[in-house]
Amino acid sequence: MNDWLIKSKDKFQDKIFDFLWRQWSILGVAGTAKPGDNRIIDPEVLLLFSLSVCRYEPRLFDEIIDWLFQNGNFINVQRLQQMQVKCDFNCGPQLSAIAELLAEKASYRLKWSGLAKKYYQKDKEPLFFDKEGNALPCPTDKNSNPEFLSHGLKRGQINLRGYSQAFDLQSPACLLLRLRALLGINARAEILCLLASGKEIHPSEAARITGYYQKTIQTTLVEMAQSGVILTRTSKKEKFYRLKAGVLDGLLKPEGESAQWINWAPLLRMVEILSKRLRKLSGQEIDSLLLSSELKKLMLSVCQYCSDATIGEIMIDENISIEDFDKHFQKFLVLLSNRLFFKTG
Repeated sequence: MNDWLIKSKDKFQDKIFDFLWRQWSILGVAGTAKPGDNRIIDPEVLLLFSLSVCRYEPRLFDEIIDWLFQNGNFINVQRLQQMQVKCDFNCGPQLSAIAELLAEKASYRLKWSGLAKKYYQKDKEPLFFDKEGNALPCPTDKNSNPEFLSHGLKRGQINLRGYSQAFDLQSPACLLLRLRALLGINARAEILCLLASGKEIHPSEAARITGYYQKTIQTTLVEMAQSGVILTRTSKKEKFYRLKAGVLDGLLKPEGESAQWINWAPLLRMVEILSKRLRKLSGQEIDSLLLSSELKKLMLSVCQYCSDATIGEIMIDENISIEDFDKHFQKFLVLLSNRLFFKTG
């Protein structure tokens, strides 16, 4: 038995759920929000990731549903679908089941009804598991929640507590939702978040990390530049955009601190892949050398996500011997866990 792997997996999993409770609490889920995070929350990516890994944290799963009933009007459903197609989180049936629930609410019907019909799985299975990966008891089909059951997932009836609140207006982490409340659900909110980070942006790069089509970003930036609030610079026939200093500080820096845009999609997709694979490996009786070989393959398979998420401190050295790889992998998990919490830049 590889006890070190089980302990590493458990610590990594605990870090993931600590991170998720913190992020959702800042957004208004009933919980304890810890102050001081200046990283802008991406609600679409956070939702997709949460619906995958929170099958092992049922209480938070249902609190997220509660939050969506209170604040789902601030979710960009079109972008949500685009990010799912791009990242392929393991959450399709869960996503459509929740969309079906939300579509039953009159004010959300048009927004969510299309997504409710998108993802299904043929074979029925329990929705929730304990943290060791064992299926939690679930009711018969007759007593299961019909929306989830129609998408192949068995769970009990949903009893929402209604404790979710509005997002924190003063937190830099909620900047994207604040801008959506002001400007509407469109690319302008993401563009301003990028510019608020103090970054000069190019339309193609902005499109890549926000999930919008490049033409949408390009057209929107050209329009916004006509306001005089966004300035341009041309280099080698390419145009870059930046925010005019001080003009929107009252809006974009509510606490006097610049918010930081994080490319959450590749980071959280990598965490999801690692968590799923570690759960499987830790439940197997496997020779230590073979285990190290499997972990090395796992690390190599996610190296592109490190690059996309600009995680420079996490290095994957292919020359490390298999015998020494377990220590290298443990260090890798610690660095990745830190990236979920710590400010960067």
